[in-house]
Amino acid sequence: MTSPLSRWLHFFRNGIRTGEIVLRSGESNRRAFLTNTIRLTAGVAGLTVAGSALTAQADVTIQGNQGNWRFCTKCYGLFFYGYPTDGVCPAGGAHGMAGYNFILPHDVSETSTAQGNWRFCTKCFGMFFRGYPSDGRCPAGAGHDAAGYNFVLPHDVPATPTAQGNWRFCTKCFGMFFYGYPTNGVCAAGGAHGMAGYNFVLPHS
Repeated sequence: MTSPLSRWLHFFRNGIRTGEIVLRSGESNRRAFLTNTIRLTAGVAGLTVAGSALTAQADVTIQGNQGNWRFCTKCYGLFFYGYPTDGVCPAGGAHGMAGYNFILPHDVSETSTAQGNWRFCTKCFGMFFRGYPSDGRCPAGAGHDAAGYNFVLPHDVPATPTAQGNWRFCTKCFGMFFYGYPTNGVCAAGGAHGMAGYNFVLPHS
């Protein structure tokens, strides 16, 4: 039979051990809580950063460059070569692609050497200027039909190995055409293109 003193010492020792277990368990719980809190906070921060990255990516997509713009050997115009078909050429049939792959800036601010309001026509696939009350003459009939990006095209700057000059606005069809040959191609308004305005210098790969 144990004495009261022995029972008290046994209880005291066990109590201390139990308390240690509780404290360690509590410490473990606190650590787990803090760890989970940190992870949660990091997760929220990660989502915020990811969201910012997606927003930035979206901004880049909106304010970017589009390739697959090409010279047409038949009409001398600039057209988009990114669909299964090649639009409608004023010289007849579809456009005929050759030369550089032009990569054009869009949805950025205009400057003294970069003009906006250049648009893709859904009917002929050509590039035309949409800065007048009418939309020029489309080879697919009537005026051009704008869609997509607002291209802001550099002009009156030096040509480089990756930027070609002599691209001009046609006063008759409102299209962009290459003015670097003895003749001026074929215009949807009849005859050859009529040049005026800026000397556009288009970047290419």
